Amino acid sequence: MARRTPEEVIELYTPHMPEQEWEEIGPFVRDIVRRGFAATQVIQVAVDRMVMVTSLVRWALEQGLPLDVEQIFHPATVNRYAVTVAGLSESTRSTRRAALTSLSRRITRAAPWEPHRTVLHYPFTVNPYTPAEVSRLLWWAPRQATAVRRRGLAAVVALGAGAGLRGTEMVSVRSSDVRERGDHVIVAVRGPSARQVPVRPAYADAVLEAAENAHGGHVFHDPFPAVNTLGNVLERCEVPETLRPLTSSRLRSTWECAMIQAVPLPVFMKMSGHTGTGRLAGILGGVRRRTRPWWSAAELDALAQAVPW
Repeated sequence: MARRTPEEVIELYTPHMPEQEWEEIGPFVRDIVRRGFAATQVIQVAVDRMVMVTSLVRWALEQGLPLDVEQIFHPATVNRYAVTVAGLSESTRSTRRAALTSLSRRITRAAPWEPHRTVLHYPFTVNPYTPAEVSRLLWWAPRQATAVRRRGLAAVVALGAGAGLRGTEMVSVRSSDVRERGDHVIVAVRGPSARQVPVRPAYADAVLEAAENAHGGHVFHDPFPAVNTLGNVLERCEVPETLRPLTSSRLRSTWECAMIQAVPLPVFMKMSGHTGTGRLAGILGGVRRRTRPWWSAAELDALAQAVPW
């Protein structure tokens, strides 16, 4: 017996429901599947499409809607179906809503679907601080006009250049998250990218001082969430124009550009909290170029002995 084609599957598909009910909605369902989806050579894909559209149409009629494309494939109907229809797992609900949304956009004309969002690209440039510029920022921190700015600037510079924290991670650091281990200082980062980051030795004292000034509370500002947001505090800080823009992302980039040259890439990814490689090109673009064209003897020895951590 010859195997059925996807088109034959669509034409001969018969769901588990009263025959009279299927006779009523079957032609409508087949028309939607044929018009709304690209042709497929995979039989199971055709079956899945028939099952999904049949389920939505049958559910919509049970809700009192007419057999009308614009009403059944309306955004609110599709969403309510995906959320309330019985017998589906959470993953199936999500998959069906996405597939039915794409289908509905193609077959409706009046339904108020939002237009597809245009991806807004913006230029990303890395402009890390030099060690001397970071030192100047730390010098300016205790010279700010208010206690909030003094404490905030010191914490952001120390945690950004010293440990590479994101702005959202900086504001949640408490003094208890900063601890010493031998000659080193470790910051425990909270949130989705929880991790422990060793502080660069040059900024260990600055991090310890910021933690001490927090007196057991949040290093950046108390109460948390801060009334004075990180961006607002940095914007109001009085620093020379040559040190602007003063942002948490620029301070994190300073740490990234230094550390990506100092440790193996897997170690860098873990310490930075990056889960993908999309930012690496930008980080490497901020790395300062070598002034010498040739490798020194010490560098060659180090490279020859390099082993994974």
